[in-house]
Amino acid sequence: MIRRLREAFPDIESNCLKTITDKHTYVFEAEIVLFVKAKEPWHLHIENKSNDEFYFIQNDDCIMKKVKGGQCDYVICNNNQVFFTEVKVAKGNQANHRKDAYSQLENTFKHYSNLIDFEPYALNAVVCFPSKRRIIKASASTKRKEFKDLYKLNLIESNYISFE
Repeated sequence: MIRRLREAFPDIESNCLKTITDKHTYVFEAEIVLFVKAKEPWHLHIENKSNDEFYFIQNDDCIMKKVKGGQCDYVICNNNQVFFTEVKVAKGNQANHRKDAYSQLENTFKHYSNLIDFEPYALNAVVCFPSKRRIIKASASTKRKEFKDLYKLNLIESNYISFE
């Protein structure tokens, strides 16, 4: 996957891509992405059970600059899985934030899929609402079905990603 990303986005290496080999990575969403320790406040936990390297791509304002309808925050991948990830930390109506996240995830996937062949990777769209670790599968909603049917994306709501 990383080869395909580098071909599609030749400038990805500059400031947008980080290669990670840690078993546990914790992300704090701020003006810039911060990688923090487990004891510090965090919004997203990435567990690397495979012990292979994975790639953390700063998508928002790095790969994709201000796109109408928005773009998701990160694309996180290894050699088997891709996670298009939107972190929502703002206070307010969670339903409105969820709707915005769906739009940002769709816009990002459309942009990437115009440039990259994602076969045979497992594709996921993650809406992250920070809280203590929880794994929540999106309900059997129309939006979840729509993401699966239109984009072959597994839509989930969670603040935890696992590479098996």
